[in-house]
Amino acid sequence: MTGGAAGIGRAVAERLAADGAAVMIVDVNAAAGQRTAEQLGALFVAADLSRLSGVRQMMAAAGSELGGLNMLVNNAGGLVAPAYPVTSADRWLRMLDLNLRGVMLATQQAIEMMGPGGAIVNVASTAGLGHGPHRAPEYAVAKAGVIRLTACLAPLRESHGIRVNCVCPGLTDTPAWRRDLAAMTPAQRAGAPPAMPAAQVADAVMVMLTDENLAGRVLVCQHDQPFRLLPVLSVPAYLLELPAEFTRRSM
Repeated sequence: MTGGAAGIGRAVAERLAADGAAVMIVDVNAAAGQRTAEQLGALFVAADLSRLSGVRQMMAAAGSELGGLNMLVNNAGGLVAPAYPVTSADRWLRMLDLNLRGVMLATQQAIEMMGPGGAIVNVASTAGLGHGPHRAPEYAVAKAGVIRLTACLAPLRESHGIRVNCVCPGLTDTPAWRRDLAAMTPAQRAGAPPAMPAAQVADAVMVMLTDENLAGRVLVCQHDQPFRLLPVLSVPAYLLELPAEFTRRSM
């Protein structure tokens, strides 16, 4: 469970722990992550998952402390202001690393560790959907990349027995959102849209972790609306074939 110290990540970790899973929380916030892990009886690893070294640290801990990995929830992410194009290149590249590169690194490393029956759920955002403007373009672009990555990896169910799916939450009641609300003027706060509870997003993640019929699919969850699976768009057959070096490994 990446980004599991608070918010959506914590809500998912709570659900997994309640269901009896051996949970490992990975977060860059060591104090909050350790506190959450202790409360849930989970393992905690402090790591920066935007870096390959941090992802390898997470996988090593999963192998040595848990005996392996059969589920991964890629939830670590976030945004900061000012945003692209006003902010420096180093700053917006950091956001791409955190929200997209980290998901790609963790997914790739998890595929190497998982056996058949493994499940990966990427937490994206409705910010990555559609063609409208967004206040943090680098964040929206990264989340769109996570959505597209998930769909591209649908063939892993056949080649490796591993399902990769995605959840796209809308505005969610998290500590970060509460901080944003506190910084608003009274007028801005009055006009703010309602946020759904993080537990609702956790419900969506659990659907994607456990439904063996779903692979490469994207589930949208928004306040006061039923969950919605995005349709699968058809593409030329040759684009569906994995390259030779990525075919089924011997078991």
